[in-house]
Amino acid sequence: MNYKHAYHAGNFADVVKHILLVQLLNQLGQKNKPFYVLDAYGGRGLYSLSSEEARKTGEAKGGIQALLQADTEKAPAAVKDYMEGIKQARFTYDNKVYPGSPWWVAHHIEKNPEAGVRGEAFEAKATEYDALNYQLHKLPIGIQHRDAFEGITAVIPPKEKRGLIFLDPPYEQEHKDFTRLINLLVSAYNKWPQGTYALWFPIKNMEAVELFYKKLKRTEMRRQLVCELNIYPNDVAVGLNGTGLLVINPPWQFDNHAREILRFLQPALKVADAPDLTPDSATNVRWLVGE
Repeated sequence: MNYKHAYHAGNFADVVKHILLVQLLNQLGQKNKPFYVLDAYGGRGLYSLSSEEARKTGEAKGGIQALLQADTEKAPAAVKDYMEGIKQARFTYDNKVYPGSPWWVAHHIEKNPEAGVRGEAFEAKATEYDALNYQLHKLPIGIQHRDAFEGITAVIPPKEKRGLIFLDPPYEQEHKDFTRLINLLVSAYNKWPQGTYALWFPIKNMEAVELFYKKLKRTEMRRQLVCELNIYPNDVAVGLNGTGLLVINPPWQFDNHAREILRFLQPALKVADAPDLTPDSATNVRWLVGE
């Protein structure tokens, strides 16, 4: 499968992923010490929800468009920060834009100019790199035409000693990609065990996801947290049943914040034709290893 994220920009998985990224950045920023952030699969910096690709799938309707219509007055702080970011991006560019994860990193750095945060983004595909470099070249984030499998271990440990490696791969070959990504995480962890690593993954084939979890447990990586939000039950055949984020070395109490965020988001992003899920199957934040 030749993955192109423009078809999926702003869907429920993007919303969940980017709000959890905002939470991670906010918590890392609570310490008065500089830190490094790498978005290892940058993609484009900005996506148009009026594009042919986005209109063809209509996935943003169950994601950012649904959240924009929800009552967020009592939402967790990271959700409110995310909504403010969407508002700023649309004011700066146009009201149909959806910002990708490199923009969220750059936005955090812009909001905290004195914090000493250094951000970078890798993109291996030439066309996507050109778009990313063009769209974000004025923002405080370094852009590199680079592959994550080579680049991550080359730039760590960073001079700042603290930081986040954020991975949002396309999963063009799901079973194979899970194994390759575990190997990449192990290599990075062995070189920089103090770093925080966040890996997004799709929930659509539970056999593949459970095997992924089993393999992770066999590694030497300590403190592995899994955050899951499901829209459809696992036995319903759809393109994407749920979305997950694996976080290695999460900041203190990130698990509690993530649990609160997912419990708020799941009913807000629930689609009309989806069967009702039990609270435990709708969202799940749990430790695979450690605590």
